[in-house]
Amino acid sequence: MDKAIIGKRVRLQREYLGLTREQFAGKVDISWRFLAEIENGTTGMSAETLYKICTAFGISADHLLLGRENVSSAKTPCMELLSKAPPSCTSYLEDILKAYLRTIDVIKIEME
Repeated sequence: MDKAIIGKRVRLQREYLGLTREQFAGKVDISWRFLAEIENGTTGMSAETLYKICTAFGISADHLLLGRENVSSAKTPCMELLSKAPPSCTSYLEDILKAYLRTIDVIKIEME
């Protein structure tokens, strides 16, 4: 596991939540300096600290460690926008996203 990449994911999540290092660290019961070291990739974290971060902020350990998104717990700007869309728009949004992803060729989506 790459500590720098994991640290970047922690920092991005903290920034997305609009928290300072002091605020984020306080909620997890670690020092802001230790959080800075994690975010900068100069040190790793224990399983206990990982657990505290994940439970305090609803972050998936798969996301922090491996970059995998757990759709049910992911708190990304895109997921936030989608969650605010009225149910009547869901199928339209799905079609738009599929068309966009096909266009940029990020993923292969099978035609239904």
